[in-house]
Amino acid sequence: MKRLLSAICIMIMILSMTACGGGDTDSGGNSGGTSSETTTGAEAANEDEKGEPTHLVMNFMTFIGAPNDTQIVQDAINEITRERYNIEVELQISDISSYRQALTLALSSGEQLDLVQTITAGYNTLAQQGFLMDLEKDGLIDNYGTGIAPAIGQSYVDACRIDGVLYGVPNGRDMAQGRGCAAIGTQYLEGIGYEVDESQEIIQITVEELNEIYVKLHETYPELEVYRPTTNSMLQFSNVDALGGTVFGVLLNNGQELKVENLFTSDYFKDYAARMYDYNQMGYISQDAATDTTAVTELVKSGVLMSYTTGGKPGIKQQETNLCGMPMTIFQTMDDYVASAAPTQFPWVIPINTVDAEASMTLLNAFYTDEDLANLLSWGIEGTHYKVLDSGLITYADGVDAGNSGWSHNVGWELPNQFITYVWDGNSPTLWEDIKTFNTEATKSAAMGFSFDTTNVATEITSVTNVYSEYQMGIEYGFLDPATAIDEMNDKMMTAGLDKIIAEKQSQLDAWAAANK
Repeated sequence: MKRLLSAICIMIMILSMTACGGGDTDSGGNSGGTSSETTTGAEAANEDEKGEPTHLVMNFMTFIGAPNDTQIVQDAINEITRERYNIEVELQISDISSYRQALTLALSSGEQLDLVQTITAGYNTLAQQGFLMDLEKDGLIDNYGTGIAPAIGQSYVDACRIDGVLYGVPNGRDMAQGRGCAAIGTQYLEGIGYEVDESQEIIQITVEELNEIYVKLHETYPELEVYRPTTNSMLQFSNVDALGGTVFGVLLNNGQELKVENLFTSDYFKDYAARMYDYNQMGYISQDAATDTTAVTELVKSGVLMSYTTGGKPGIKQQETNLCGMPMTIFQTMDDYVASAAPTQFPWVIPINTVDAEASMTLLNAFYTDEDLANLLSWGIEGTHYKVLDSGLITYADGVDAGNSGWSHNVGWELPNQFITYVWDGNSPTLWEDIKTFNTEATKSAAMGFSFDTTNVATEITSVTNVYSEYQMGIEYGFLDPATAIDEMNDKMMTAGLDKIIAEKQSQLDAWAAANK
């Protein structure tokens, strides 16, 4: 009815102006004067049809929460979105430690959320809980999100389907990952006499060579923590595909064979756990590592940690250097790999709590295609937070650095599409093209695009997860002797239903493989 009334109003206005208009009309359709001086009837009608901008809430996280200049960046974004899309954006930004809980609470209580980043919350989980909209229903993405697939790649978009339904769209980022990587503060490497080849962004070495570096670091800097694992370290230093996004039933050998196996009885897991146990026994890992929630990059920045696990990719050296506030050197011990769950790690979604699905998809599409918006979200305001160099690269604005910038969140990889943003100084000018090539050339899991429906084994997953939570940090951070702890954990997991989960994954994977040939 509103659209009908608007259409009638438009026709009345146009007819009225036609009847009253006189004189010649220029090629731009203006009756006298220039387009900058006079508003045409069509423009006036369009403005009348727009009405008030639709107010949308965009929710994502950074490691530190909302940056100090969130309001002025939001204002700058809204100057564009109001004019181009008749939309007003409210940025809701949480810190990583509270993001999942806050998001789940907001979704459960029916709060307005229009665009949401699913990181830490679990894309599959949110979909199965009924919180997410079908992005293809009623032609939503076909009509209002036409720029997303061309920007990211249709195959990656299709990989986000759950039981054939598209609930989210992936980010423009590194889908591949260099496995077996560690970041080490360059100043500490220089302190042990290691000659860093600055011409290499990532230095390829063996695990044995990495171990030798850690021995020397510990001898030279005994007061510092040598290495801090993360909860993703075990998978990062592996050839394992965490099928369906969980370690309860995995593919070994980089997912080249569609055979679901028990990770916790594999030689890989035993070898990794033994190495972490050795690190811990030698004093490389802080005794509070299992309970300390401080980001590893913050520990490096504060001068108490020298090395941590990261993922290899083009631009990783500069990224970690920015995060740590000091030059970092990246070592890689394994190959580049695209896991089956890579596209669905943290897609962008439209929750059922949205006040306007069409406006939300319009805004999401804009962040994938509008360079001005993408740069504001990634880098902030030109002249305030960054400046453009003669090279076309960007760096901090005059008088600004990582410590005092009001918009230095370092989560461009989490945002919709960093491929249309500026490249930060210190990286190759072709960084985004390099990442696209990196994605294309990396070894890919044969199960990419598979999603696991946990409905039939929800109880077992809860029980097995509880067992894993009991042992994970102890084993994977080297606090428990793997010679006994792994068998103990595995026995409890099997009792809790791990074998049933593995069988269910295999059944679904077989059906998926048959359907996708």
